[in-house]
Amino acid sequence: MRTRPPLVRGILCLTRMDQSLGMMNMQPNGDTARFQQAVENLSRDIGPDELSEILDTYLTDTRSRMELLSQLLDAGDLPSLARCAHSIQGGSSIFGLLDLKQAALEVELAVRRAETHGLKALIGGVQARFRVLEPMLRDVLSGILPKAPERGGLEP
Repeated sequence: MRTRPPLVRGILCLTRMDQSLGMMNMQPNGDTARFQQAVENLSRDIGPDELSEILDTYLTDTRSRMELLSQLLDAGDLPSLARCAHSIQGGSSIFGLLDLKQAALEVELAVRRAETHGLKALIGGVQARFRVLEPMLRDVLSGILPKAPERGGLEP
């Protein structure tokens, strides 16, 4: 039997996470509560090292995508805008950020229906939701990252 590297196992686990019975039955307490539950489950399932790597990647990629949403709208590149919003949905669902996922879905659906009026406001809503969540995500990430060894004053 061939075993998968930890990161691959983690990604497979994450892919199934928002489809699991526990995630579907979770009460709608908002993204904060769902995120905390997802982090606990993922830490147990894939371990803190893999979780910190995946969460760090999500934060970095999503911050870039938030900036890209407005740029793509300004450039009129609607197909890329829809793909960018879709990518935000996927990453957000992994971490139980269903309100953020829904906001990104609204952008994608508006683009697919060619409803460009009001699109700037929808994008602003996605960006605002992420700005509110980002500090909490960063705090959780800093709490699971391995601590660097302290250095004495005599080392070069």
